[in-house]
Amino acid sequence: MAGDLPHWLYDPQALAENDCLEGSATGRGAASFIRYRDEALVLRHYWRGGLPARFTADQFIWQGIKRSRAWRELRLLETLQDLGLPAPAPIGGRVERRGLFYRADLLTRRIPNVASLAEQLLSSPATTPWTVIGRTIAQFHQAGIGHADLNVRNILIDTQDKVWLIDWDQGFIGADETHKTRSLERLQRSIKKEPALAEHFESGWPALTAGYEELC
Repeated sequence: MAGDLPHWLYDPQALAENDCLEGSATGRGAASFIRYRDEALVLRHYWRGGLPARFTADQFIWQGIKRSRAWRELRLLETLQDLGLPAPAPIGGRVERRGLFYRADLLTRRIPNVASLAEQLLSSPATTPWTVIGRTIAQFHQAGIGHADLNVRNILIDTQDKVWLIDWDQGFIGADETHKTRSLERLQRSIKKEPALAEHFESGWPALTAGYEELC
């Protein structure tokens, strides 16, 4: 499919005009949910965060195509697919260079029938598969895969309690023990900082840790 993607598939306005836009997710990693040729896809634009975002919202310094955010994430997702790890399947990407800078977008296949860990804790906390979440994170860490921003919205749970990790921008291969520990601490903070989620932390986190320690 990637070889014959039309250029307008990366343009939210064109998607709406072609009746392909089905919805969107908010936040810094905002995504558009689209349907093209009966396939459910996710389009994500790359945005800057932190201090650099004050100067440019979505432009990055050009250092060659293989160092662009989209190229690196696509290649990592391909590796995750080869390893059989539960992550989005890559479809394609776009990198547009403008002199010393570039903008980029990424297309992945949409994972069906999922809710984020945050949504799960708000709607049905008692059925949250904490142990499975811990095991899933451990599977990635066993393979040396590092996630740059493991949080309650980058963990998805489907209706069969299978757990998926998404948003692999700046993810990498070669995670050491320090990164693994910090990744879990980052997830812990993302739960604790939202009062509506934090109330479920004490009951759920020990099960997540137990699931993680089964494999790591």
